[in-house]
Amino acid sequence: MDLIGAVLLLSGWVLGLAALVMLAAVDQRLGFVAAGLALEVLGLAVIAYRRRTVDWGER
Repeated sequence: MDLIGAVLLLSGWVLGLAALVMLAAVDQRLGFVAAGLALEVLGLAVIAYRRRTVDWGER
């Protein structure tokens, strides 16, 4: 699960940077950057969920 979260974080970062570099229109950039941020939030949520379940399981 941690690997999936890390991959989601990385892909969100790459998607946002690629959108800023390759797209010319501001509205297109905004859409792709928003999608990249959503991927990063999803990756953080996966990592946080995994950390929380592991912590509860050890107690």
